[in-house]
Amino acid sequence: MNPLAAIGGIVGFGIAGLDPFGALVVVPALATGARRRVVLLFFGTAWLTTVLTGLALGESVQHVVAWLRNLLSVPDPVRLVAQLVTGTGLGLWAARRWTHRNDVKSERTKASMLAGPTGMSLMGIFWGVSALTDPSFYGVATIGASMPSLLAVAAVFTGWFLISQAPLCLVVLALAAGRDSRPVQRAVALARRTARPAAYVMTGLLTAAALFLILNGVTYLATGTYWPG
Repeated sequence: MNPLAAIGGIVGFGIAGLDPFGALVVVPALATGARRRVVLLFFGTAWLTTVLTGLALGESVQHVVAWLRNLLSVPDPVRLVAQLVTGTGLGLWAARRWTHRNDVKSERTKASMLAGPTGMSLMGIFWGVSALTDPSFYGVATIGASMPSLLAVAAVFTGWFLISQAPLCLVVLALAAGRDSRPVQRAVALARRTARPAAYVMTGLLTAAALFLILNGVTYLATGTYWPG
C-alpha cells in the first residue's frame, strides 16, 4: 500500500473511532487520588493490549468479522433466555445502585480499589480488547494486513490508538506538567462535581437497558418477533 494512502487511512479510521471514554476513566481515578504512574500504567496497558490484539488479528480480519457475526446470531430460544437473564441481572444491578446511592463511603472504597495499579491495569487490558467492538479497528486492520513487517503493523495500530484516544492522550500530556497542574486540577474538580449526576445517569441507563431486554423478550413471546423486526 502507498505510504501516503496508509497514513491517510490511519488518520481517517482514527478520527472515525474517536473515543472520549478513556479520558473519562482516568480523570475520575485522579479525583479519587490515583497517582500519576497508575494513570500511565492504564495508558500503557491499553496501548499495548490494543497493539497485541491488532497483531493477533493479522490477516484474519475477515474471518474474525464473520466469527463475530455468527456469534451474535444466537438462535431461539437461547436468545430469549439470554435476553431475559441479562435484563433481570441489569435490573437488579440498577436497583442495588439506587438502594445504595447515598452510601458515600462504599462508593469511595470501590473507586479507590479501581484506581489502584491492579484495577487500572485490568481496565487497560479491557480497554485494549474492547477495540474489537469498534468498526474502525477492522478498517485499520486491513491496512495493517498489507504491511511488510510486524513492526510496521504495530506502528499502524499505535497511530490509530493515539488518534482515536486523543482525549486520553491530552490528559496524559497534561499530567506531564504534574498532577497539581492547572489543567489536571480543573478536570479533577469537574469530575468531582459531576460524580453524583453521572452515577444517576449510569443507574438510569442500566434501568433502560433492563427494561428494553425484558420487554423485547415479552414482545417475542406475544408476537413471535423481536423489536425491531
